[in-house]
Amino acid sequence: MFRHQPRGWKSFLPTAALLSKRSTSSAANSRLKLANKVAVVTGSTNGIGFTIARRLAQDGAHVVISSRKQQNVDQAVNTLQGEGLSVTGTMCHVGKAEDRERLRLGAYNVSKTALLGLTKTLAVELAPKNIRVNCLNIVVAGCSPHL
Repeated sequence: MFRHQPRGWKSFLPTAALLSKRSTSSAANSRLKLANKVAVVTGSTNGIGFTIARRLAQDGAHVVISSRKQQNVDQAVNTLQGEGLSVTGTMCHVGKAEDRERLRLGAYNVSKTALLGLTKTLAVELAPKNIRVNCLNIVVAGCSPHL
């Protein structure tokens, strides 16, 4: 016969160890997971968005922070850069088409700049071995190339 046993609702939840899927690899390995990647996170100046942006940057991505208010963007960028993370930011109201376009072009320019920097660094490093390094880059109309 079924006998009711009073228990709290927490007893039905699995332990935190079962829910956790976070890697236990070294910090150096986890920083490389997103190396050479750019992550654009909207609404990322506080709360969950900020925490996501921080984690992506800790895993090696360059993160583009965005929010509707420039002062919030500046504060979030300063905080994360103060932690040694690779972060830039732009004001963006995702409900406005022109702001979304600026955000997209901003992320594109960040990735293009990273590619050009990598190319220049490799060119200098490999020149003594007579290895030439070239880079082809797409230029979006309305964007000036950064060489």
